Amino acid sequence: MDNIGIAVGVLGVSLILIFIWMIALSMRKRRLKEEKAAKEIAYHKALQRMREQEHKERLFKAESGHVPTMLYLAKEAERGNSNEAFFWYEKAASMDDRNGIFGLIRLAKRMRTDVIMNEKIHFWETYIRAQDGDLLAKMEVGKLFIEGTGTEVNVQRGLTFMQEAAEKNVIDAILFMADWCVAKDNPSPSPSDSNYWLYQAVTMGNTAAMMKLGLHYLNGIGVSSDHRKACYWLERASERGSREAMFHAGHAWMDYGTNGNEIAYIWFFLSAMCQYEPAKAIRDAVGAKIGVESVVGLQSLAKPLHKKIINKDVSDHALIRVLNRLYKRPIPVSDEDKVDVPFESLSSEHDINAPEQGVSLVEPSLDDEQQDAQSPSSTVDKVEESKDIKPSLDFTQKHF
Repeated sequence: MDNIGIAVGVLGVSLILIFIWMIALSMRKRRLKEEKAAKEIAYHKALQRMREQEHKERLFKAESGHVPTMLYLAKEAERGNSNEAFFWYEKAASMDDRNGIFGLIRLAKRMRTDVIMNEKIHFWETYIRAQDGDLLAKMEVGKLFIEGTGTEVNVQRGLTFMQEAAEKNVIDAILFMADWCVAKDNPSPSPSDSNYWLYQAVTMGNTAAMMKLGLHYLNGIGVSSDHRKACYWLERASERGSREAMFHAGHAWMDYGTNGNEIAYIWFFLSAMCQYEPAKAIRDAVGAKIGVESVVGLQSLAKPLHKKIINKDVSDHALIRVLNRLYKRPIPVSDEDKVDVPFESLSSEHDINAPEQGVSLVEPSLDDEQQDAQSPSSTVDKVEESKDIKPSLDFTQKHF
């Protein structure tokens, strides 16, 4: 019995020890599991901190102008945050990175588009063409930069693009540069630079530039005021059919010299005939000054001129020469000519009641020039021999 009791006791103790060991083992496993979980949590926290630190470093590099980092951030954000991706693509695009520009355009077309987004798409598509050498695109991008359409306002960059196009003889860019140099919004206006660009446009035969250059000479903008050169350029533009130039030519001659109002009436009448509304009232006011008989004569002169102008059948300087001969004006037949005698000192006693017959809109012949040289009216500018002779106007009727 004692042996059995001892055996039972030993077995009981063994069971107790086994139970204790199992409990200890279970606790150890639990502790190891908790330690492992804690280590994993610590690892993930450390990894997250590293990622956050790395992201902060990338943000810092991107914000400092590192384009590859901008593109990386944009690509990463494109998976779940289109607005953030667009932000970084636009940042890279603003650094002239083509990948950034193409990424921006691609993403913008996928996003919900509105007016502003469409303007951005248009701007960057035009910008790519400009970078590829498209001169018209350079001009348009310059304008968009200056206006701030589809991008932030950047006047300096806009002028750089615009000037590049202007220097390659894009006429609209040249005219823009001329206007910008005297614009009210320009913080550093330069009228002389404006005239430089206008001369470039004039050499290309641009009518609007001729009119603007004439107004600059008339008002002394960037040059010394010069009535003869002002009228030359205004009348050159008028010959080409600019009704606004006709209107300004009329203003230039109003109350100027002995026959200024007669010449002014002709230009106002032509401008009004071309449906330029502001010219109509002032035409009538000038007509009241010169009298009904003169008005009738001047209208009979101006009507065939109007027909020639609208049919584009007037050669360069033709109307200038006609008016020079009618009124013995000293208006030069080219900008290079220099007429030193002031208008008022020339013979201006042109008999308005005498008929002026056979006046032509073509270059005078050699016999005509010899006759002019022998006559008292030789103060009129001598004209150069014409290469392209056009049909003459019929002035065989009595105009005055």
